[in-house]
Amino acid sequence: MQSKIKTFKELEKVLEEEKKEGGKVVHCHGVFDLLHPGHIRHFKEAKKQGTKLVVSITPDRFVNKGPGRPAFNEALRAETLASLNCVDYVVLNDSPDAVSCIKKIKPNIYVKGKEYADHAADVTGKIADEVRAVQATHGSVFYTDDIVFSSSSLLNRHYESTSPELRAFLAEIKEQYTIDDLLNKVESLKDLRVLVVGDAIIDEYQFTAPMGQSGKGLHMVARCGQNERYLGGSLIIANHIAQFSDHVTLLTSLGEKCSHLPLIDNLLDPKIQKEFVTQPKHSTLTKKRYVLQDGSRLSKLFETYSTNDSLLTEAETDHVITYLGNHTKDFDLVLVCDFGNGFTNPLIVDALSTLPNFLAINTQTNSGNRGFNVVTHYRRADLISLNEPELRLSTHDKYSSMEGLAADISEVLQCRNICITQGVDGVFCSSEEEPDIRIPALVSNTVDRVGAGDSFFALAAMCAAKKYPISLAGFFGSIASALNVQIIGNKEPIKKIPFNKFLTRLLK
Repeated sequence: MQSKIKTFKELEKVLEEEKKEGGKVVHCHGVFDLLHPGHIRHFKEAKKQGTKLVVSITPDRFVNKGPGRPAFNEALRAETLASLNCVDYVVLNDSPDAVSCIKKIKPNIYVKGKEYADHAADVTGKIADEVRAVQATHGSVFYTDDIVFSSSSLLNRHYESTSPELRAFLAEIKEQYTIDDLLNKVESLKDLRVLVVGDAIIDEYQFTAPMGQSGKGLHMVARCGQNERYLGGSLIIANHIAQFSDHVTLLTSLGEKCSHLPLIDNLLDPKIQKEFVTQPKHSTLTKKRYVLQDGSRLSKLFETYSTNDSLLTEAETDHVITYLGNHTKDFDLVLVCDFGNGFTNPLIVDALSTLPNFLAINTQTNSGNRGFNVVTHYRRADLISLNEPELRLSTHDKYSSMEGLAADISEVLQCRNICITQGVDGVFCSSEEEPDIRIPALVSNTVDRVGAGDSFFALAAMCAAKKYPISLAGFFGSIASALNVQIIGNKEPIKKIPFNKFLTRLLK
C-alpha cells in the first residue's frame, strides 16, 4: 500500500513507461477528506477509462474550505486512497490547484464528477483551467455519472461539533435561501462602488522564542525570530472589499517619507483607486506586536505604537472635505473605519455625517485613543458596526441589555442597522426592517483575533448597502471574520473563493 504513494519524480518514470507500453493514464484530483461510496464509485468508473489510475490530493496547507478542514490530514488521506484496489498511485500535490499536477502527470484522461460538467457552477472557477491544461497535454476529460455525496455535508452532519444555536441559525438560512441564491448575492457585490475612509496602519509582527528568566534580573528574555509586516487599518479593509467589488477607492493619509511605502504599493490591491493625503511631518502609524508562536497558536507579549499624533493640518483637512464633496455621486457606499489615530477630526466627521450616500461607520477604541473615539461623534449613519465594549463606552453604560443599548445608539444616530460583535458569543444584529437576531460564532478555534472586526465590517457594510437583510449581512460578515481568525494578523485579505467555499460547506 505504501508503495502506491509516489512523488512526482517517481511518477514521471512509472507513467512514461506505462504510456510506452500502450497504456492509458487516468487522473483524478481532489481533497477527498472523508472517503465515501460516491468517491469509490467515481474511482472505479475512472479506472475503466484506462490502465492506470493516479489520484492526486490537495495538501493540508491549500485546503481552503474554512476552519477545521481538512478533518483528516494529508498523510491519512493518502494512506486511505492507496488502500483502494482500483487506485494505482497516489501523489500529494505541491500547489493550490490541479493545473500544475495535470501538467506533470499528463493524463490521457482526466476524470471529474458530473457536478463539474457545468463550469459556470464551479465556485472555485478552476475547472475550466483544468480542462484547458488537460487539452494542452493532448488529453481528454471524462465526467462520471453516478451517485453524488458531499464530504462537507457528511462531515457537517456526523463529525462537526456545531452548537445547537448555530445549527438552528443555519437551518433558518437554508429555509430562506439556496446555496446558489447566496453565491449570486456574493457575486452581486462586484458592482458596488465603495469609498473607504480612515486611518492607514502598518501591523508589524516580531516573532520570538522564549529563553527564560534573565540571569541578571527578574524579567523574561526572548530571542527575536522572523519579522513580518502587514497592511492594517483602512489599507486592509480596502483590500478585503477589493476581493468582492470591482470599484474601490481608498481615502487616507500616509507619511510623505514613510519607509513602508514600497510595502503598501506591493500589498495594496492594484484595482484600488488611491486618494492619499501625504503628510510631510508625520509617519504612517506602525503597531508592532511581539509574539510567542507555538505551532499555530500565538501569545502576545506586548505592543508598541510608532506614533499617535498624525493630526491633519487645515490644508489637509480641506483636501479631504473637498474630495468628499466633489465625489459624492461616484459612490454607493462610504465606509468609515475610524481608528482614532488622527485621520478624522470634527470637521471631517461633520462632512461625512452630511453625505447622502449609504454611510457605514466603525469607530474603534484602542490604547492609542484612550477611549475618546466613540461613534456618537457622528450625527448619522446607515450601518454601525462595533464590538460590545465600544458600544458600552459610547453609551456610558456597563450593565444594560444589548438590545436596549443598540436601540439607544440607533436613535441617537438615526441609524437603521447596527451590528455588535461579541467574539466567541457571535454577533447581535438589529434593524428597523427585521426582528433582532443573534448569529452564533461560526468557529471556536482561533489563531489570531487581530482584524476580525475589520473583516466583519467590510462584508457586512457591503451587504447592508446592497439592502440585503441584516441577518444576511451579519452572516456574510461572520464568515469573513471566521476566516480571518485562522490567519496571523492581516497577512492576507479575505478572498472570494475561500469565502464561497466556506459558505457552501456550512450550508451542505
